[in-house]
Amino acid sequence: MIIVIDTLDDIEQKLKGADGNTLVVFDCDEVLTTLSEQVWQARNHDFLVKWCTENISNFSEDVLYELVTSILVSSKNLLVNQRMPELVENLRGRNIKSVVLTALSTQPIASIMDPMAWRISTLESFGYNFKMFWPSLLDRYFKEFGGEYPPAYGSGVICCGSIPKSRCLMAFLAYANIAPDRVIFIDDKIENLEDVKEQCDLAKIKFLGIRYTESHKLTPTIPFCANKIRCQLTTLKEKSIWIPDSDIEKILASSPKFEYQQQPQKKKYQR
Repeated sequence: MIIVIDTLDDIEQKLKGADGNTLVVFDCDEVLTTLSEQVWQARNHDFLVKWCTENISNFSEDVLYELVTSILVSSKNLLVNQRMPELVENLRGRNIKSVVLTALSTQPIASIMDPMAWRISTLESFGYNFKMFWPSLLDRYFKEFGGEYPPAYGSGVICCGSIPKSRCLMAFLAYANIAPDRVIFIDDKIENLEDVKEQCDLAKIKFLGIRYTESHKLTPTIPFCANKIRCQLTTLKEKSIWIPDSDIEKILASSPKFEYQQQPQKKKYQR
């Protein structure tokens, strides 16, 4: 079963039925943390997809990876919900295993030679500590997937890269030597939930997929501006440099061509 939830209170209700034979799996981006940059936020997804289709659809996978991760590592991370670290800690208190399943690759990017260590450090800076669920489990690269930068596990975090999350999760279960009766997977993308559900069905593991969409409703700190995002993306495409929102605002504000194109907002939500 896959359901859509947009509040942490509702997730807490669904987790009340979890026990020691349940594995709770968290996506990272837009579930545990989100980025402050407007281009990355869910409300601007259609705009971003359209721009990419028109401008970089012929780029190689490696180049696209570099461009996307340049935004990731140059942006400020925020909690999607201030109480999420407490929810994770409560799972540990109930002896319920949990792990992070992220699409981040182990391939070095920009100035970050070890993306997995960077991801773990970022999560820990917000009070997340998934290693506490697996205190004796050693870090491991899943070399059976091949490639120069295979998926890997470290300190409660699984980095999948281009390998489907379902396959990486099953590899982790085998490595950790666990056979949960039930998997609860929290992700913001329906395709990831469907992918993992299919594998759990094949393995005869009960599955609950939660499409968590609270990040889609967070109030933006800067109004949407198409000119601004186009300038950022064009600079990224041409120079492999990401200009943060704060800096691009100053550049465009001094330009006679600067125009806000603000999206209508029917209802405001507070972070």
